[in-house]
Amino acid sequence: MSKRLILCAISTLVLSADLASPQGRGRFHLMTFEGTLLKYSPHPKIECGIFFIHQVAKYRVERVLSGKYVGDEIVVDHPACGGNVFEKAPVGSRVRITVRVWREYLVTTNYPGIRDETTTPKVWYVAGEPQCGFCPPTKIE
Repeated sequence: MSKRLILCAISTLVLSADLASPQGRGRFHLMTFEGTLLKYSPHPKIECGIFFIHQVAKYRVERVLSGKYVGDEIVVDHPACGGNVFEKAPVGSRVRITVRVWREYLVTTNYPGIRDETTTPKVWYVAGEPQCGFCPPTKIE
């Protein structure tokens, strides 16, 4: 009986780790910008496991350093498996962020004033590298 329980626990951990991997599908390209943090969602205070946790933020784009972006504001999904990614970057902070630009992403985080839950994005801008589970913005001054 205990061997079955151990096997079940190990299977659950392996499956959870696999499901918590980056959720983008297909090809992506990178874009780096400098901007000002306008608003962000709170951390849901749960750990990654079966769900891949994100915080979503809105930025005013001041300068695109690499890649292409047209617009004054951008919404970025920040993987937040390790806690609140905005702990050291309060609203109003000038930041530099590299995002992966995805046409298909399996996680959509909505928050009032940032991303409306009735609208599905055409493109997702996801902070960090493909294996990043905790991707805060880099504060600049």
